[in-house]
Amino acid sequence: MARRAAGAGTREHLTRERVVGAALAIADRDGLDGLTMRALGRELGVDPMAAYHWFPNKEAILQGVGEAVLAEIPLVPPDPGRRWQDVAVEAGRAYRAAMLAHPRAIPIVSTQPVLTPRGFALIERTLAALTSGGLAPAAGLETINTIAAFVIGSVVVEAGVTPGTEPVDRETISSAYAGVVADDFPFLTAAIGEAMRELYDDDAQFEIALDALVRGLEASFRARGIVS
Repeated sequence: MARRAAGAGTREHLTRERVVGAALAIADRDGLDGLTMRALGRELGVDPMAAYHWFPNKEAILQGVGEAVLAEIPLVPPDPGRRWQDVAVEAGRAYRAAMLAHPRAIPIVSTQPVLTPRGFALIERTLAALTSGGLAPAAGLETINTIAAFVIGSVVVEAGVTPGTEPVDRETISSAYAGVVADDFPFLTAAIGEAMRELYDDDAQFEIALDALVRGLEASFRARGIVS
């Protein structure tokens, strides 16, 4: 009875937010392989099973971790004076920043569908801003989904994080490119010589690609008569 009472008291000091925060901290520090229920219990200083008071299973905890990352994205307020293109660019930058702040959690955020109130709120506010900027809601959702897919692919490459492995450092990449033989790969060698500096400027690459993507969406919307 004493042990049960102590466990209940400890559990009452927990909150859903504390459990998610601890899970995200473990993922940031040890990677997803290190995010076990036992590790979560140690992080919180409680019995590992205590977290199940708020979450039915580990998958739900992982969804909570994804939601915590999304919660770091500022909600864009609607502004009739802003073009939807500018809203789309800002949303892409914010999504990238949140994911890169937690690179070891990227596999969760990039694969978990948005199923939580915080995720829905983020989409709702972004849609409101895009609509205020001149898009119909359906076109706004298409914009969000397209940019999200681009950002996910971009940060996966940029962060270079795969569960169970260590990221490949820039020195290794640079050495591999430096060893390319011109006789075997003349075009690749020429391209490397001309663009090596830009090759390692992730911010510049992202901005160029994001601009091209938004311009492509605009051209597609015009061709389909969605915007004038």
